[in-house]
Amino acid sequence: MQKSGQSMVCDSSALISLTDSCFVHTLYFLKNKFKGSFIIPPSVEYECVTHPMSMKMHALHALRLKRAINDGIIDVVKLPEEKEVREIKWLANNLFYAGGTPLKLIQEGETEMLALAHELGIQNLLVDERTVRMLVEDPESLRIHLEEEFHRPITTNDENLSAFSRMTRGFRFFRSSELLLLAYEKGFFSDYGSLHKEAIEASLYKLKYAGCAIGFGEIAEYMNKILRD
Repeated sequence: MQKSGQSMVCDSSALISLTDSCFVHTLYFLKNKFKGSFIIPPSVEYECVTHPMSMKMHALHALRLKRAINDGIIDVVKLPEEKEVREIKWLANNLFYAGGTPLKLIQEGETEMLALAHELGIQNLLVDERTVRMLVEDPESLRIHLEEEFHRPITTNDENLSAFSRMTRGFRFFRSSELLLLAYEKGFFSDYGSLHKEAIEASLYKLKYAGCAIGFGEIAEYMNKILRD
């Protein structure tokens, strides 16, 4: 594993979006362009490789990721301290309450991803799932969203939120769409020739429908910027 300021700890959501959209080679391309590693904890490997390998419907994307691991493009790194995983998971799932009951917001893979990034001192996280990003970047907006979703008041445990924020301070989140745009800027779509702008637009829509939390308006903004360049 080559750790640097350009390394990323990845969640299964973004990796599945990339592989389901046939963009796993984006990881290969960027690995050769930058110093750093794409890193996952064991629970993310289980979620997007080991478990789906046993299901015919999902085995292909799992095989693509397994090959990327075998090729050294993705590094699986175990957490040396399980206590930190338990602490982050407990804090995240005891931040917001509905009628006195804590809301379970993040799963094992997301928990290990956050704990591993904290343990390794890596600030870049590749995540498509919206909840974990909002939990770190804008918890108040998440609380309001949860109130609208559950149609009831949601309260916050400020002490737990403060502790969780200290453990996740400085994290920068990227979606699979932003990774693809970075690859585009570095020439990933150059073999499309004069069709490269159409290719990146079609690719962004493909990622959206594969699960990436990117809006139609965002895609339009990206394309307007690209067309101006």
